[in-house]
Amino acid sequence: MPIRITGLNSGLDTEAIISALVSSYSYKTNKYKKAQTKLSWKQDAWKTLNTKVYSFYTSLDSLRFSKNYNLKSTKVSDSTKATVTASSSAPNGTQKLNILKVAQAGYLTGGKLDDNTTTGTTLAELGYTGGNGTITLTKGDGTKKNIEVSQGTTVNSFINSLKEAGVNASYDDINKRIFVSSKDTGKDNDFTLTGGNVDGANALTKLGLNVKSDATDATYKTYMQYYGDGTQSGITAKVNEAIKAYQDAKTAYKTADAQNSNISAGYGYASAYAAMKDAFAKSKLDPAQQEQLTRLLQMSATDRAQSVMDSNGNIYKTEKTNDDGSVIYSYTDASGNKSYIQSETTDSVTKYYTATASEVKYNKITASDGNEYSEDENGLYVDKDGKKYFVDGSNLVETTGTKVSGSWEKTADGKTVAFEASKKEEATKTVYTKGSDELSNAKSGTTAYTDLAKKAQDEMKLSDEDMSSYLSTLATNVGTVNTYENTADTTLEDSNEYSRKSIIDKVHKAYAKNATQGVTDLTNTFAAAIATNKTTMNTSQKTMDNNQVLADIAAMEAGTEKDAAIASFVKQVQSAHDIANNTSIEYNTDAKKIDGCDAEITLNGIQYTGSTNNFSVNGLNITAQVVTGDGDANAISITTSTDTQGIYDKIKDFLSQYNSLINEITSLYNADSAKGYEPLTDDEKDEMSDTEVEKWEQKIKDSLLRRDDNLESLMSAMTSAMSGAVEVNGKKMYLSNFGIKTLGYLNAPKNQQNAYHIDGDEDDANSSGNADKLMTAITNDPDTVINFMQGLADNLYKSVHTKMQSSSLSSIYTVYNDKEMASEYSDYTDLIKKWEEKLQDKEDYYYKKFSSMETALSKLNSQTSSLSGLFGG
Repeated sequence: MPIRITGLNSGLDTEAIISALVSSYSYKTNKYKKAQTKLSWKQDAWKTLNTKVYSFYTSLDSLRFSKNYNLKSTKVSDSTKATVTASSSAPNGTQKLNILKVAQAGYLTGGKLDDNTTTGTTLAELGYTGGNGTITLTKGDGTKKNIEVSQGTTVNSFINSLKEAGVNASYDDINKRIFVSSKDTGKDNDFTLTGGNVDGANALTKLGLNVKSDATDATYKTYMQYYGDGTQSGITAKVNEAIKAYQDAKTAYKTADAQNSNISAGYGYASAYAAMKDAFAKSKLDPAQQEQLTRLLQMSATDRAQSVMDSNGNIYKTEKTNDDGSVIYSYTDASGNKSYIQSETTDSVTKYYTATASEVKYNKITASDGNEYSEDENGLYVDKDGKKYFVDGSNLVETTGTKVSGSWEKTADGKTVAFEASKKEEATKTVYTKGSDELSNAKSGTTAYTDLAKKAQDEMKLSDEDMSSYLSTLATNVGTVNTYENTADTTLEDSNEYSRKSIIDKVHKAYAKNATQGVTDLTNTFAAAIATNKTTMNTSQKTMDNNQVLADIAAMEAGTEKDAAIASFVKQVQSAHDIANNTSIEYNTDAKKIDGCDAEITLNGIQYTGSTNNFSVNGLNITAQVVTGDGDANAISITTSTDTQGIYDKIKDFLSQYNSLINEITSLYNADSAKGYEPLTDDEKDEMSDTEVEKWEQKIKDSLLRRDDNLESLMSAMTSAMSGAVEVNGKKMYLSNFGIKTLGYLNAPKNQQNAYHIDGDEDDANSSGNADKLMTAITNDPDTVINFMQGLADNLYKSVHTKMQSSSLSSIYTVYNDKEMASEYSDYTDLIKKWEEKLQDKEDYYYKKFSSMETALSKLNSQTSSLSGLFGG
C-alpha cells in the first residue's frame, strides 16, 4: 500500500474525493454484507423454528400407539393400608387385596450396658473373663461371617466388625445400648448373632446382644441336627452323610431343571420342525435343494448378495474385494480346509473361477505421521488411501506412479513423510491367484435363493404374495430349528433321555414315522416328564435347604482343605450343642430382636411373597403398608377403570402443542412487510440511538419468513393432516366429530385461524359454553377415540416427516433449505472478499495518483520559492 499523503500542497480533501470516486465499490461491498447479515438472521430464525418443529415431531411418535392412550386410574377402599397405581395393562374391574405381612428389616436392640460404657470400653471392662471367642453373624440367605473377640476387643472395634460383616451397627452413648439392623427388608436379609463357641456366647451376653428368638434358636438347631451321639467320629459321619445328600440333591435338581428347560423349548422346536418338513414336502424340492434353501434362509439378504454357491451347494462368503473390482470368496469345510472362488464382472455379466491363496512376504513402514505404508509389487509403498510413495533415504516421497528417465515422478506437491529405519519391518499378506477354470454352475447367493424359491413356487402354484408368506414362515421355522439344534447342552450328556440331542432324535424319528401327527403324539408325553421333574426339584430343594449350612463345604474338592473345613464344622456343631445346653450362659432379657420378614399379600385369593412391600401383579403396582388380616371381611378393594380424564388431558396437551406451533408458523408467514428496511452499516448505526437500532433490526427479523415457500408448504401439510379424515372401523371420522374444531377465519384472533378448540373446555373462553363431546365420547367409547387419535397423530407424523427428509438442499430432520442457505452464505463471503479487494485496490490506485500530484505540487512550490528568492521575491 503506498503512503497516503493528503492534500497538504493542493489543499484538497483527498479522502472525501477518493471516497466519492470509489463509492460504487463501497456500495457493492455493503450491499453484499447486508444481504449476508440478513441471510444469517434468516438462518437463525429457521433454526429456532426447526427446533420446535422437531420437538413436536418426536412427541407425535408416542401418540401413534394405543398403549400411550390406554391410561388407567385406581381407587383403594383404604389407602392407609395400601397404595395402588395401575399401568396400561391392568384390567378394569374390582379386585380384593389382603395384606398378611408387611416386609421389615431385622432389628436388634441390645441390653443396657454399664453407665460408664463408651465406644472405647473393652470386653474385659464389661466383665468378660473368657479367652478367644467366636461370634457368628448368619444372614437369612445362609451366608456366615465369624467375628473373633477377646478381652481387649472394644465396643467400637466390634461395631466396625459388624459393619464389615454386612449389617448396620451403632452405639447409643445416651441410652448405653448397641443397635444392630439389617440393611434391607426381607427374610433373606435378616441376621442372627450367635456364639460360635461358649466364649463367644458369653461375650455376646456382656455386649448385651445375646437374645433368645426363633431365628437364634433356629441357627443353633441348624448345627445341632448333626450332633448324633455327640462323639467327634459320630458327628463327622453325620456331616459327611449330609454333604453327600446335599450333593446328590443338587445334581438331581440340576438334571431335572436342565431336562425341563430342554423339554419346554422342545415344544417350539418340535412344532417348527414339523412345519418346516411339511413346507419342504409341498415344495417338491429334493433333499439337497432343501438343505441349500435351509442354509440360504438363515442368511440375510445382504449376506446372500455377498456370497456364492457352488455346484455342490457349498456357500462361499466374501473374503476380499480387489482393487480391480473382482471379489474373492472363501469356504471352509468340516475338516477346516479352505477353498476359494474369484468373481469377475464385465458388462454386467459376472463369471466365477477357481482361485488359490498363498502367503507372500512384503515390507511395511510405520512413518512419523503414525500411518502404515505397505510395499506393492513395484517396490512402492501404498498408504490407506491408495496413494503411492517411493523411498528416498529416510523419507517416503509421493509419486504419480510413473517413471521418468528411470526415476519415479513426484506428484505436484511432492508430499514427503519421514520414517526411522527401525520402523521398516517384514510382514506377510495373503495373495489370491485366479485359476483358469470357470465355474459355470456357480451363482450368487441371491440368485441361488431366487432360483430355488421360483422352483418351489412353480411346483406349489402359489401367487407372489402367498409365496412371500410361505418363505417368511419357513424362514422363521428354520431359524427356530437351527437355534435349538445348534445350542449346546451344558448340563446333560447326549445320552440323557431329555438331552437336546435325545429330543432332536425323538422328534426326527416321530416325524419320519407318522409326520406331524407323530410329532404331536411325542410332545403330548412331555407334560408328564415335566411334572416328574418338578417333583424331583421340590424334593431336592428341601434337602438342600435343610443342609444349606454345608453348601460351601459340599462345593469343595476332596482334599486336606475340605477335611479341615469339615473338622471346623464339627467343632461348630459341638459348640452349638454346648451353648444350647449350658445353663451358665445368660441371655440379655432387656434386649429385643425383631426378625426380618418378607411381605405377604393375597390378590383375589392368590398369595404373593416379596422381600419388599412393593408388588407388581398384572398391571397393578401395590405398596403394602399395614396388615389387614386374611379373608374377605378384612380385604380392601381395588377398583381399576379407564382414566377418561387422563385420555382427555393427553389429547388436550397434544392440541395445545399443535396450536402453539401452528400459531407461530402462521404469524411468521403473515408477518408485516419490512420493505425498505435493510441491515445497518456501522456508520448508519452511529447516526441512531441504541433503541432505534434495536427496533430497526427487530422489524427486519420479524419479517424474515414472511411468505416463505418452505414455511407455506409446512403449514399446508400440517393443517391438511389435521383437517383430514381418519378411518375408524370402516367409517371416516374428523376432529369435528368429537367437538374439536377451529374458530374459522372470521372469528379467530389474528393468526390463530388454524388453532383447534375443544367444545366444553373450561379453560377455553371461546368454547367452554359448548357441549363436551370429547369427554362424552371417551366415556362411552374410548376405543374409538383412541383409534382416531392414533390415526390422526400418524397422519400428522408422516406429513411432518416428509417435510424433514434429506435432499440436495436440506439436511435430514430440517424443514428448510439449510444446505442451500449455507452455500449462499459462503458465496456471500467470497463476494464480500472480492469486492473488498476491489475497493482496496481502487483506493490504493487513487491515493497513489493523488500522492504523485502532491509530490509534483511540492516540487513546483519549491522551485517557485527558489525563483522568487533569486528575483528578490
